[in-house]
Amino acid sequence: MADARKRRARAVTTQDVAQAASVSRVTVSRVLNNHGNVTERVRQRVLQAAADVGYLSRPRRPALLPADAGATGRPGGALRDIGFFFASILGDEPLGDNPFWTPVLHGVEQEASAAGIHVTYRSITPYADRPGALLELVRSASLDGILLVGPAPEPVVRILHRAEVPLVLVDNVAHGVAADAVLGDCFGGGRAAVRHLVDLGHRHVAFLGGPFVESCPPAGHRTNTIWSVEQRALGYQSALREAGIEPDPRLYEGCNLTTDGGYAACRRLLATGRPFSAIFCANDLCAIGVIRALHEAGLSVPSDVSVVGFDDIEVARHLIPPLTTVHVDKEAIGAWAIQRLVARAASPTAISSTTCLHVELVERGTASAPLRPSPPAGEGQGGGE
Repeated sequence: MADARKRRARAVTTQDVAQAASVSRVTVSRVLNNHGNVTERVRQRVLQAAADVGYLSRPRRPALLPADAGATGRPGGALRDIGFFFASILGDEPLGDNPFWTPVLHGVEQEASAAGIHVTYRSITPYADRPGALLELVRSASLDGILLVGPAPEPVVRILHRAEVPLVLVDNVAHGVAADAVLGDCFGGGRAAVRHLVDLGHRHVAFLGGPFVESCPPAGHRTNTIWSVEQRALGYQSALREAGIEPDPRLYEGCNLTTDGGYAACRRLLATGRPFSAIFCANDLCAIGVIRALHEAGLSVPSDVSVVGFDDIEVARHLIPPLTTVHVDKEAIGAWAIQRLVARAASPTAISSTTCLHVELVERGTASAPLRPSPPAGEGQGGGE
């Protein structure tokens, strides 16, 4: 009762409902907006929780179930056991060691638990060159659905898409494959990050992404092999061009998106002698390595060089100075992936869709105006000198 009185003393939010019902905010939103791909058991639990915390004046009447709903309330195909198949560019990287993917898995598990779905985790790196063996694994495990998480190779995506098992890509898109996908707005986030730097007065902004497609010439535009990173690169280029600045390919470096990779890439960038006043990094781990390399080179962040990351991992706010970055709701990505998988199981022939979640620039302490105004584009490089 005391908790209820405290809630009534302030505005009750959907977060309160989510906590009371032990589900995600995404599920609460879907229930309150009468979306169909929520089990009836979860729907009633959310509605009751909303009434209990005062979000609704009284419980809503149960919605009518579709004619093909089973005893569990799941319309169409039931999801009981699904696979969380993790693909990493670093080989057999433990998912628990990655500060981006761990919250995604947490969002998946929270949403799946609310829907009565069991999740089996497996790294698919050993199957990268043996997609046929991966397909056999799916069949032998009798999985009802698959979340293919991370930058899986296109042959793996294609063979799993042909497996006649509901499939959702997480933080990835495969061109030419009509598969559902859930990810953050990588293009918009990259564009917002670089627009922020441009608005601060930076005209010569480096980019750290990668890994790159090896066949592309070093002097031209190098395409990132990871779809989400390439979208961030395209957002970077778009923001510069909108400001009348032509991106300089000599300020374009790649790595394996780790802290050590960012450190080494920044050292290579510094070794070119091309001055710059800011660096946009494809993820926060790269940015942490970049800051270390800049400090070792005697450069201050942000006085000499501004740094902006992407993802907003937990450690980003604890750096000195705290990292300016693009916030991605990683748990929401996981929760929405489960929702898309439930919807795909219920409607196997429905048109595929890509769910792009909103991201937000978080301004902290690693980006500021350059000490000296940069010269106009085309008159040499400014900053970091």
